[in-house]
Amino acid sequence: MKRALRITYRGMETSETLNEHIRDQAEKLEQFHDGITGCNVVVEEPHRHHAQGHHFHVRVELHVPGRNIIADREPVELAAHADAYQAVTDAFEAARRQLQHYADRQHAHR
Repeated sequence: MKRALRITYRGMETSETLNEHIRDQAEKLEQFHDGITGCNVVVEEPHRHHAQGHHFHVRVELHVPGRNIIADREPVELAAHADAYQAVTDAFEAARRQLQHYADRQHAHR
């Protein structure tokens, strides 16, 4: 991603391989809108339950001219978020849908 990408981890260790996965997902978003001015990603492991395993919360904030797009995926919404990589992929997919909708509306108004 050419624009500013900020990755924050809460309640867990920083992972270089997860950082790379996040960078790859962020770069893919530029296919849908080339005006992204910033992207903030927060990966959080809020609760550690031995019986239930790990659950991850991922928040993606995209900044485009005139709008901020926020995709927020809580572990209670999708049980598949026991895997941090899947949680990141799902959050970016939600951000992509919102970004695509925004871009479609922008083109319709021209």
